[in-house]
Amino acid sequence: MSESGKAHIDSLVVVVIVAVIGVAIYAGASVYRSRTNDAALSPQPITEAAAAQKVRLTLDPNQFVGDVKKAYQIAEHDPALLAQLHCWCGCDRTDGHKNLLDCYRDTHGAQCAICTGEAIEAEKLADQGMPVQKIRDALRDRFANGD
Repeated sequence: MSESGKAHIDSLVVVVIVAVIGVAIYAGASVYRSRTNDAALSPQPITEAAAAQKVRLTLDPNQFVGDVKKAYQIAEHDPALLAQLHCWCGCDRTDGHKNLLDCYRDTHGAQCAICTGEAIEAEKLADQGMPVQKIRDALRDRFANGD
């Protein structure tokens, strides 16, 4: 083979190698772009705590007035406290409520003086530093007989 023929083949090999490298880089960039676009478009997993922060646990207190509004505000601001307390009005049997917070997820708390009284009393006791177990006992003593 002549010297110019060999140079031509060498040049052709270099062009092919450069083309293959260029195609590989382009394909890699395309895959990367599609993955980042998919990630941006697909919903990101969120933690249970983050999801809970986005969900309204109670009805909006501004729908109510007076002590009922105050009770819904308590439920909104301290749902963890009310979730640990039993409601003594009987709504566990009639409405399937599991705790005092459930009364404020719907309009039940607005129609029940016992629920309203329990929420207000629970907040007062918690603000005084009383532990939850003692608050439970105090609410039972005061409200278990339908007062």
